[in-house]
Amino acid sequence: MAMQSDSSAGSYDFAALGEESGELERLQLQARRSAELELQLLRRMGLKDGLDVLDLACGPGVITRLIAESHPSSRVTAMDLNEALLEQAKSEAVAVGLNTIHFVRGDVYQPPLPEASFDFIYARLLFQHLDQPSRALDQVRRLLKPGGCLCIMDIDDDWLTLVPEPEGFRAFTQAAARAQAKQGGNRRIGRELGRLMQQSGFVNVHLNVETITSCQLGMRAFLDITLGFKRLLLQGDELEAALRTLADADALIDAPDAWALVGVFLATGEVSSE
Repeated sequence: MAMQSDSSAGSYDFAALGEESGELERLQLQARRSAELELQLLRRMGLKDGLDVLDLACGPGVITRLIAESHPSSRVTAMDLNEALLEQAKSEAVAVGLNTIHFVRGDVYQPPLPEASFDFIYARLLFQHLDQPSRALDQVRRLLKPGGCLCIMDIDDDWLTLVPEPEGFRAFTQAAARAQAKQGGNRRIGRELGRLMQQSGFVNVHLNVETITSCQLGMRAFLDITLGFKRLLLQGDELEAALRTLADADALIDAPDAWALVGVFLATGEVSSE
């Protein structure tokens, strides 16, 4: 049975994709394959034990569990708009004995959480989907304690490179970007994050680009993580062309000299303690 669509989901609506799409598995694999690297990056951005932490748009909760397991003295809250994803995250946390995570269903534009209640908020691959990112930042800022930190991890498709580049690859990524933009998203949000945070009143704003390669993840995992969602955005002739391009990209998995790189944008900003 199809799930009800989430009206504030922007350019990503898990419910609208349908249960048969394999989207839950894609989300889980995407997070698991980069989890340890992601944890290292979060610690560099200021995550440490003993904090009140919010995982914003937690999805199936893979990163939420990693944060809770590796920071046992922290108080971790996970929020997502989609009820099915939130229930999945809850059940998997309970299955591994993590009973202290607080799960909340909520919308980033109207989060049902008290003001000034978090030291560290993490938004992973969320802002590329928001049609009102500044409004979301204003709400997130309200949730942080004085001196608290927001860390956003997101993408900028101009930093995605495959070598050798499959025929039609740029046309494929551009078509996906156009399709996501029609739904309110922005596949080049990475470069804008620092400016948006500064405009929303964050201080000590920093924007870093972390390059992640096929050498680190393996080519198969790299392609799954960077290209999987793009295919779901396309229909008709554009989808047919994309499938041909993706088949050519898959040939890189067994090509010994193939190389791939993506730039992951990490933006941090704090709420003034004055």
